[in-house]
Amino acid sequence: MKGLKKGLWLMAAGSALAIGAAGCSSSNSGSAGQSSSSPSASVAPSASTAPSPSPVASVFPLKDKASFEIFSAAHDTKPQTGNEPIFAEIEKRTNVHLNLTNIPQASYNDKFKVTMASGNLPDLMDSDVASAKKYGMDGAFLALDDLLKKYGPNIMKSIKEEGIDATLRAADGKIYGIPYFTMPGTSANVPQYRQDWLDQLNLKVPTTPDEFYKVLKAFKDAQVGGKDTIPFAPQGYNNFPVFRSFGADHRMYLNSAGVYQFGPSLPGMKDALTFLNKLYNEQLIDPEFAIISKQQWEAKVSKGNVGAIYFNPARTDFFTDVLKKENPKAKMVGGGALKDKNGKGELLPDYSVKGVMAVSSKSKNAELIVKYYDFLYSPEGKLLTQYGIEGQSYTMKDGKPQYTEEFKKDMVNNPTLLGIGTSKYFFTAPMPNLFKDRNEGTLMAAAVETSKPDWTKQEPQLSFTQAEQDIVSKNLQPIMDKTSEYMIKFIIGQEPLANFDKFVGELKQRGLDELVKTYNDAYQRALKAAQ
Repeated sequence: MKGLKKGLWLMAAGSALAIGAAGCSSSNSGSAGQSSSSPSASVAPSASTAPSPSPVASVFPLKDKASFEIFSAAHDTKPQTGNEPIFAEIEKRTNVHLNLTNIPQASYNDKFKVTMASGNLPDLMDSDVASAKKYGMDGAFLALDDLLKKYGPNIMKSIKEEGIDATLRAADGKIYGIPYFTMPGTSANVPQYRQDWLDQLNLKVPTTPDEFYKVLKAFKDAQVGGKDTIPFAPQGYNNFPVFRSFGADHRMYLNSAGVYQFGPSLPGMKDALTFLNKLYNEQLIDPEFAIISKQQWEAKVSKGNVGAIYFNPARTDFFTDVLKKENPKAKMVGGGALKDKNGKGELLPDYSVKGVMAVSSKSKNAELIVKYYDFLYSPEGKLLTQYGIEGQSYTMKDGKPQYTEEFKKDMVNNPTLLGIGTSKYFFTAPMPNLFKDRNEGTLMAAAVETSKPDWTKQEPQLSFTQAEQDIVSKNLQPIMDKTSEYMIKFIIGQEPLANFDKFVGELKQRGLDELVKTYNDAYQRALKAAQ
């Protein structure tokens, strides 16, 4: 699903370090950013100008040295050792030492399962949200609600601001982990265009479906990429940027009214498919879109004869660098959502919540852990873990942190060397300018800034009761299989669009109405628990 990809990169242990994570790429794109659910959140002040510390924050530094264990997946290529300067600085400010067990990402899932089966759990374990809920309800992880209410005001504030309360709550209504974040939007899809082609034809980046069609047709008619020009190259039937502008979507989604709907069954999907069928018939779409692998797609775009794609913003830099080897003028730029005449149309961000740090139900350090992470979620903690040490990696200007020129000389390696590059232990919700500051000057940063006004709020990762899960397991895959079959046939014309109602009927026969009700029941239960 487009807004639900799992580039799950960051922050296992302590959610304040907006910088990187296990599973994230080695580039800075996954390390930073700003949440879509609170795009106007103010920048946290420096330690010297921060609001008075909460009663919880005032416990640090502790009088006596304390420690707890963290069991986490390490970054594939740049694992943090715990010896980096930022770890020492946090320990100095808290008098808490972290005992780290870093497991290579490739083997982490197996190690996690073996450790869970042993029953001998460390204090904290890096977990995806679903597993934390499951093992939490089984009794292995501690329900944190009471501790968060008492000792985690900064954590709870961030959970509310990011709109992730429903995501974190298990089917029993409880929270079983402290969340860690990444930047929504960096791995979700945005429209991207060959700027050099647009310039050559005196065209602008399209903003509506009609403009999108006109741009693609101009690419083809002018054969900008040669006689085998491909105006638009999607990878899969769901990689088209038009669905929301027609009031539909390619998946189950939460609409603006707070109700789950199955997008392919909505009336607007018929209009969207009619539009896409037109593009296909006029040879404006790669005819292999339905069968091409990601690797084949990447190779095809890299040849230089593709005018537009729909993929994550990092591809702007990636493909531009590849294409410039043969064409120095080549440039891929990001665009915003395509919108209808009433301005309706959105882009879906990736989840900003990438996982949680789950506390063992047997841990004797649960209170300390919540207090520690609440410090990391504080303005002082977020500055420390996202920008580093004032005077060394950043300075304050007009009340905002800015990386020093020396630090910015190597934004690929300097954050990692400092300890704020790939540490999952500290990744809280990113401060407003962090993504931009980390990726200054990149095409990806420009693409994110362009698309950000069109992001929808992130949707919750729902938790189902066993009865609900049985319904999802029984109905969802048959419905998606039938959807994929029909969507492709409608687009390429093998199935007449006059049969759209027949398609919806077949989905209902496979339990669509029951499935939609199940999603809405689970969502409403989560909302109620969050009150």
